[in-house]
Amino acid sequence: MGTPDNTVKKFRWLIALVLFGGLIACSKSNDDCDAGIDSDTCDVISEDGSPSGNNENTDSRPLTPAPLCFTEQSDLDGDGYGFENGASCRVSGAFVTVADINHVIVVTGQSNVEAPLTAFDPVLDVPHPRVFAFTDSGWQIADLHQVWDEHAHPGNHSLTDPTQSPNNNFVFHFGKTLANLRADAVPAFIVLAAPGEGISHWDQGSPFYLKMQAKISNALAQIPNKDTVDVLLWHQGENDWLYEGTSDLDATGFTDRDSEEYRNYYPIKLRNLIANFRGESWATNDMPFICGELRIAEGVSRHLMALNNDGDPNTGCVPSADLPYRLSDPTGNHFSAAGLRELGRRYMQKYLAIIGG
Repeated sequence: MGTPDNTVKKFRWLIALVLFGGLIACSKSNDDCDAGIDSDTCDVISEDGSPSGNNENTDSRPLTPAPLCFTEQSDLDGDGYGFENGASCRVSGAFVTVADINHVIVVTGQSNVEAPLTAFDPVLDVPHPRVFAFTDSGWQIADLHQVWDEHAHPGNHSLTDPTQSPNNNFVFHFGKTLANLRADAVPAFIVLAAPGEGISHWDQGSPFYLKMQAKISNALAQIPNKDTVDVLLWHQGENDWLYEGTSDLDATGFTDRDSEEYRNYYPIKLRNLIANFRGESWATNDMPFICGELRIAEGVSRHLMALNNDGDPNTGCVPSADLPYRLSDPTGNHFSAAGLRELGRRYMQKYLAIIGG
């Protein structure tokens, strides 16, 4: 054994080493947290979204960080955390306005555009501070609790009944995925749903087409220095399922159901639809047009998916027949919330492939 003096010296060195190691760990923790890296050494976020000030996790559940704040004014004391809509939020340091919008998305079609009776998840469906929606009150940060289309979309029960959750929507997740993938992207979408309608409902000059023209023009007029739509998303066809033609009672222009013109009714209408949209003052002659495969109606889906091989680099269609459907729908026509989240991601991937992103 060493002398008492040597023992004291060794003990002092041991204390110094422990303190030095702690300083290094603390420094690394601060660096990681400043860089926005999720780390066990960063402050734990409590269930109300505020920092707990220690690293002790007394719960086996994974920790969920507070959502990002929408406005810098939420952080009154400058500590990096704010309070919005009854909950804590984190300040990102970069806030956008309507003037920053650089991707305008129009989405139209049947009931899968409206997406009724789908589930809402407060974590998976949290708003993104760089994604906008055109609402009954103009452009706002997109939130599934808002009114987007004719006081019915996306089913904002919370506006009339706080005990109910809102419905989901694929374009909401298109925008979120794009914003998460590209830090410079500020997506904004305009929704026009027409549940239960055949493709002739979108004929140029029809009441619904005129409504589209007016709504899109109104929305664009509220964005400084932006006067065109960047992409149109189309999800329709369930009402045109019969044979490879149509069950639309208003359809005209074919002689009988065995005729070639009848069997080609949908692709003829689809080509005209795309041309009409691209001829609008709010579009360009090569505006990307992206559709989604239907969960059923294989005949129509073949015409839709053919856009991937039509020689036009700015049209395309995403597969979706494999996505989960809403169990409360015995027909299997309608996507579940999980299906809608993935559908939005697929539409976004096709969009980036078209624009070279």
